[in-house]
Amino acid sequence: MGDVKASDIASFLASDLIGKDQVLASVSSLGNLKDNSLAFVNKNNIKLSNDKEVLYLVPLVKNIEEINKASYIKVQNPRLAFAKVVKKFFVKHFSSFISPSAKIAENVKIGKNVYIGHNTIISENVTIGDNTVIRENVIIHSNVIIGTNCFIRSGVVIGEDGFGFDFDEDGTPIHLPHVGGVKIGDYVEIGANSVIAKGTLDDTIIGNYVKIDALVHIAHNCQIGEKSTLIALSQISGSVKIGKNCWIAPSSTIIQKKVIGDNAKIGIGAVVINDVKDNQTVMGLDAINAIDVFRFKKKNAYGK
Repeated sequence: MGDVKASDIASFLASDLIGKDQVLASVSSLGNLKDNSLAFVNKNNIKLSNDKEVLYLVPLVKNIEEINKASYIKVQNPRLAFAKVVKKFFVKHFSSFISPSAKIAENVKIGKNVYIGHNTIISENVTIGDNTVIRENVIIHSNVIIGTNCFIRSGVVIGEDGFGFDFDEDGTPIHLPHVGGVKIGDYVEIGANSVIAKGTLDDTIIGNYVKIDALVHIAHNCQIGEKSTLIALSQISGSVKIGKNCWIAPSSTIIQKKVIGDNAKIGIGAVVINDVKDNQTVMGLDAINAIDVFRFKKKNAYGK
């Protein structure tokens, strides 16, 4: 990828190109600008460099001083526009491929333009939708449905038995067999070495456009609402229901059977032991309402 004209980027963003229609070969950060590259500026008070042939994506409100070598395009959200342009023009797009080293059961249903990487194992009764990428060393157990346009990174395990036990009269733990499956919607991304357990009786469900970071654990029977984001090392215990558009921060833990409302935010390292309401932000050891935490800190001059 690369070697794209600045005018093509402007056309893709439905905006005007100001300056030279240069040919771009790469992207760069503001701290390490390279000639013939694309960069973005999110703040209005950052001065643009004049000594590199760079195409900048800048805020609509930014006042641009005279620029010699550089060009720019004004957009509503430079960071978002940058992400879309990089995905379109500067990263590798996976084409249809199934590695000879992949082990795939005979009755697996594979859609069009699917990529399956080296040493991946897919068990029986699995369905994979069109345009989905499954990277290397992924293990997908039986009774899993994966939607279209998903991206599953290396080392992911989907559909393994969950951690469910009852106890015999003498206290011996007896494993409860899991006979459910996993249903994953469209445009879902799952980060490296994450685990999604299958349901005990009903399916574990991951909604459309859910984004899961690396090293995330999702236990049996969970339901994750569409467009929610789960960040690295978050742990979701069994039968948790997470609503739509939620943000689950790094290293947070949600204990079993709790309900997280739509648009909720769980702070870094929070331990959620109660349900969380729609639009609520919680944080801390007991996932306390963020507003109550801020009031307490202000009242007690905490941290000063």
